[in-house]
Amino acid sequence: MSFFLPRFKEIVHDVSSAIELNYLIRAVNRVAPSKIRIEVDEVTYGLHIIIRFEMERDLFNGRLTVAELPSVWNGKYEDYLRVEVQNDSEGVMQDTHWARGSFGYFPSYALGNIYGGMILEALQRDITDWRGRIAQGSFTEVKSWLREHIYKYGNLYDPKDLLRVATGCELDVKSFIKYLYEKYSKLYGF
Repeated sequence: MSFFLPRFKEIVHDVSSAIELNYLIRAVNRVAPSKIRIEVDEVTYGLHIIIRFEMERDLFNGRLTVAELPSVWNGKYEDYLRVEVQNDSEGVMQDTHWARGSFGYFPSYALGNIYGGMILEALQRDITDWRGRIAQGSFTEVKSWLREHIYKYGNLYDPKDLLRVATGCELDVKSFIKYLYEKYSKLYGF
């Protein structure tokens, strides 16, 4: 972020001249449950995906009817995220996927987070000071690593196989959880 702060201040100079780096880092990494999936933070994002997956599963298994979707949605948002849905437009109807008949791919969003955690861990293993390099404005090493371990393969592998080639590991959520814990324990001091 230290590389980006001066550039950020140039763009929004009237508003940002007094913004300190630590304040900006905390602001862009704020964790706060939200009713809207595309506006939520990376910590609670997975809960949005779980809610939708569970509802789709139950809908297709006959344990849930279309008429029950709004009340089940509202209940899950209260139970999982502690947010109260006021009406269907900020609840079940805010998700355009189902309205256009798109079902079954919400878990792919969670897979992207898992992949990212594994790739980050492999990058960290190979280039231990990558964060420092980026803080100085040098993206070459990270870009080269991505090119060598991921980009050069294009579409030669299915995602699971590419992940194994790039990281040397089988699909596992532990890297993503470790990433979240390390990042947010530093930010929030736990």
